[in-house]
Amino acid sequence: MTMPLAGIATFAAAPLLTQEPHPHFAVFGVPFDAATGYRPGARLGPRALRDASARYAMAWGDANPGYWDVEDDRQYLVGCRLADAGDVDPLYTDLDALDQRTDALVGSLLGAGIIPIGLGGDHSVTYPILRAFGALGRPVDILQIDAHLDFTDEIGGFPRSNSSPIRRASELSWIGNVTVIGVRGIRTSRPAWDAAVARGHRLLLARDGLEGALRALPSGRDLYVTLDIDGLDPSVAPGTSSPEPGGLAYRDVRAILRRAGAANRIVGADVVEVNPFLDPSGGTALLGARLAVELMAATYLA
Repeated sequence: MTMPLAGIATFAAAPLLTQEPHPHFAVFGVPFDAATGYRPGARLGPRALRDASARYAMAWGDANPGYWDVEDDRQYLVGCRLADAGDVDPLYTDLDALDQRTDALVGSLLGAGIIPIGLGGDHSVTYPILRAFGALGRPVDILQIDAHLDFTDEIGGFPRSNSSPIRRASELSWIGNVTVIGVRGIRTSRPAWDAAVARGHRLLLARDGLEGALRALPSGRDLYVTLDIDGLDPSVAPGTSSPEPGGLAYRDVRAILRRAGAANRIVGADVVEVNPFLDPSGGTALLGARLAVELMAATYLA
């Protein structure tokens, strides 16, 4: 067995994506942070997440023994096949290139029946990922775990900042209902809030707690989960551009993912806004990698 820190730094020691056999999940990176309005560095998030994921190295494939969760007394991801599809190669100021290259990669995964798991990158990368889901030919709901709405229409005339990806995604004809969990802070845009309410979004404040979040989750839907690491409290996730105090706990996010996966069909997901420059300990990247594994576990068990 290859030691976790040896070889190519793929996510959790998964093999590189090849034609056969098709994996259940494929992780891919979008190393882009040109839409960040505060502290850049999330472009290095995919690499940091892959490095941290060595902690969860696994013999992925039909013989995969899975992870034993001592708290649940249950084995997770047994027999699951995971591959690493590499990165979208963005041109830093060329949004058309970002959209086209992301669409091509994600579209190829969806076309093969593979569930894509994106690693950001700032939160603006969620929009080009979601563009590819039109190929499914059916509505896709969004579950957004985030301190911020990311529903601002534009900033200084620019419509594609990392404050706008859910606004842009909501303009896609195949995007259905949006549920946002963890919103807080004194910089929330009132016009963005009102616009989200008018569109019918379910908006849960961080103070609404776990029970409020679980009650708000959709059921029986095709669901895309976008997990901004700043949805969690900065005491556990300081390595992000725009942290907000009073955030969610890891256990709450895990419970939300498990319930969302049990009640819906998760068709794709991302983990975004991990900025390794802002957490030299690597703890935020480790948490992000763990949550990517939890996303797959919630989906694979459904």
